[in-house]
Amino acid sequence: MEQYKFDAEHSKEIVNAIVEGYRNYVEHRKDRHEKMKISSAFAWTKGNFIESQIADISSDLHLLYKKAKAGLTWDYLQFIHDDTKKIFLIKNATYFNENNFSQAVLPNKDINQRVRRTYLHELSKINQNLDFPAAHSNQESRIEYSEQLSFFITEKQVKDELDQFKSSYNEFHILTYEIDAAYQISKIAHYLPNPDDNIAYMVEDLSKYISGAALSDDEREIVAPKPDDDLIDPREYDIGIFEDEENK
Repeated sequence: MEQYKFDAEHSKEIVNAIVEGYRNYVEHRKDRHEKMKISSAFAWTKGNFIESQIADISSDLHLLYKKAKAGLTWDYLQFIHDDTKKIFLIKNATYFNENNFSQAVLPNKDINQRVRRTYLHELSKINQNLDFPAAHSNQESRIEYSEQLSFFITEKQVKDELDQFKSSYNEFHILTYEIDAAYQISKIAHYLPNPDDNIAYMVEDLSKYISGAALSDDEREIVAPKPDDDLIDPREYDIGIFEDEENK
């Protein structure tokens, strides 16, 4: 998978932006906690802070970014390297299964309760002709899970957008960030998803570039879920993708 790595300096800058975006999110949570009587809904804004920070450095990395919609209301950003036509998304590793990338794992739920991310599998077809390691049996990817939220967006709406995507880009990548038990970013990984076996193959572990991720005790206390919390990020119910605007 060596040939699919991003430029090392670009990868380092993206990792720095992910860490900085998360730190901005923590600071925002802390500020809202101090100024508002209730602020738990801000727990769901983490992805916006991370993606916005990458967008802020996009011109330095020769990236474009497009706003896309997950489900009915939740927006997020796609990033495109304009020269090579590589597109990538940022995902929370908590909800990501590299052995079955088109299914969103729901934390603290039964293992069979998953949300089908049809668009991720469709976007992976951009990679149809790329070289992957020899395919191997992946029984899990063949399982049909009963919990699907496809009623949010019609199949035709998704298909029309995805057909345009598949003809416009050369490669589709996924970057994930993992938050550890201390609520700090501890791992960032780069994957290339294969549509044939529904496996996201590791391109590179980017964790070596992580710096400045440590949180203070006060910061950890702010972002730590309360014992009775059973929050699932609504952004992870993302079964549709819509192109909205392009920026440099």
